[in-house]
Amino acid sequence: MESQLSNPTFIVIKATMVCAVALVLDYLLGNPDHVSSTFVAVLCVSPTVLIGLRNAWAQISGSILGGVWGTAANLIVLPIALGLPLAVGGAIATTFALRVSNGYPVAAFTALFMILVPWDDPINTFSTRFLALFIAAFSSFLVNTIVSAMLYKNIFERRLARVEHFVFEGLEAVLAGDMQRADAGFELLNILEQQLRQTLFELQLRRSWKLHQELKQKLVYTQRLNYFLHLIWDLSYLYREEQITDETISPFLAWIQTPEQQDFVLLPDELLGLQKRIVSVLGQLRTAS
Repeated sequence: MESQLSNPTFIVIKATMVCAVALVLDYLLGNPDHVSSTFVAVLCVSPTVLIGLRNAWAQISGSILGGVWGTAANLIVLPIALGLPLAVGGAIATTFALRVSNGYPVAAFTALFMILVPWDDPINTFSTRFLALFIAAFSSFLVNTIVSAMLYKNIFERRLARVEHFVFEGLEAVLAGDMQRADAGFELLNILEQQLRQTLFELQLRRSWKLHQELKQKLVYTQRLNYFLHLIWDLSYLYREEQITDETISPFLAWIQTPEQQDFVLLPDELLGLQKRIVSVLGQLRTAS
């Protein structure tokens, strides 16, 4: 679902850049594990610096845990058919036990990579992997900072526009009782709200108050849009409970979607309270846009 908010162009640019930076650092620091440095760097690509750092921490934590299990299997000299499944399973179980479950894929990858692609002895394999991880984390941090940090306003304007389009495009389906469409809208709004909150925290640390204020307004707009969608979902239930026909509701939905082309119509008395709240929130959204 989060991929619907992403701009493929930015992902391609960032992935290309982090791979290039990681390979340069590999050369400068003598890291032979190009697979790990470039792969983990791409995993850490994110829309904001703080989210990228959190992704990097998850990947590093997972890699350390996977490295420990892979090293243990190498030191014990277990046969691959036994050691690899045990190391992968143990690495994944440990990430969940230590509450870093976001890093479980890379934990599994690290464990099997250390067993299948060793560098000399087990300790050297672990240290090489560890160096590759820090190169990946630094590469992604550098690229996320250069590409994203200066473009936060544009990034979130575009993401908010996509979410808003998704919500209004699906109003007819939501009003018809399509729970799947409603849930998809709520999920997108919640993802965007979490990203905005994380970015606001980052901007607060950076003391970038002007941009902080601009993105805070977008957070408020996102919250109002979420409330608006909840009201439409409530209306979809209430008008059926009151046995009001679809034909009675349709003109109001048409007005919501194209108010400049439709006459405003009052709904039956049973729905007037809910209609008033919808119109109020819709007015706030249009004033803020």
